[in-house]
Amino acid sequence: MQLTELMNTSIVSISPEATIAEAARRMAEAETGASVVMEAEQLVGVISERDILRHVGAGRPTDDLVRDRMTRHVQTASTSTDLAEAMAVMVDGRFRHLPIVDEGRVVGLISMRDLMAWTALRLRQGPLDGSDVDPAELLATIHRMRTGAA
Repeated sequence: MQLTELMNTSIVSISPEATIAEAARRMAEAETGASVVMEAEQLVGVISERDILRHVGAGRPTDDLVRDRMTRHVQTASTSTDLAEAMAVMVDGRFRHLPIVDEGRVVGLISMRDLMAWTALRLRQGPLDGSDVDPAELLATIHRMRTGAA
């Protein structure tokens, strides 16, 4: 299964010069857990709800800039990346959102939430024809990632 079948194409993008408060507002409006940070049409970072919570929880001002809190060295996947490979990248990197890039342009975002929804559907309805992803194994991997279990 390819990521293009699961990825969210309604992406929230924000400037690195935006405030943390603006990022939080835009992400809440879009009901998403992460935003890609773009500068001159280039992906320069990702900011997640966890980043924002850690920032605010540390007593930092919400008028600080996104560039000061974002993840800068972002791993990405391509539109041809399969689900198992994307999952491995996310688990190894210990992050929950993975931008999908096609010819240098961000075209989607896949999240642990997306993977959980797909897994739940597969567990209820059975595997898709030709699917090489075992939903039970995917669920176990997500659980290990979320809990740190061995």
